[in-house]
Amino acid sequence: MYKRSELSECELVTMKCVWDAQGPVTCQEVIAELRTVYGLEYKDTTVYTFLKILKQKGFIDSYRKGITFYQPIRDEVEYREGQIRKMLDFWFKNSTGDMLAALSQMPEFTKEEREILQKIAAKKE
Repeated sequence: MYKRSELSECELVTMKCVWDAQGPVTCQEVIAELRTVYGLEYKDTTVYTFLKILKQKGFIDSYRKGITFYQPIRDEVEYREGQIRKMLDFWFKNSTGDMLAALSQMPEFTKEEREILQKIAAKKE
């Protein structure tokens, strides 16, 4: 049996498509989302396999109404927060100040965003 919370990168992006659908979704809709949003070209059988694994791991459920629909049973916010907690513990020894300081050094943020993060990090120390 799988660990409930561990998803491969491919499974995670597939799961994100299911979460983003905001309701039951078909495999074909997931394939289209993977292609248009993430630039990923997977064969139908590959995506069906990802969905099957997500079901085995307890992230989604499915039902048939002519075709198979998939819907999340694991909450996206809960999963994301768990992943952030793991990152915080592993990389920053549970120091939110250190994590915010590291984030403030990332070039993806604007100067203003970096300054805000640095101020918050300074308050955490």
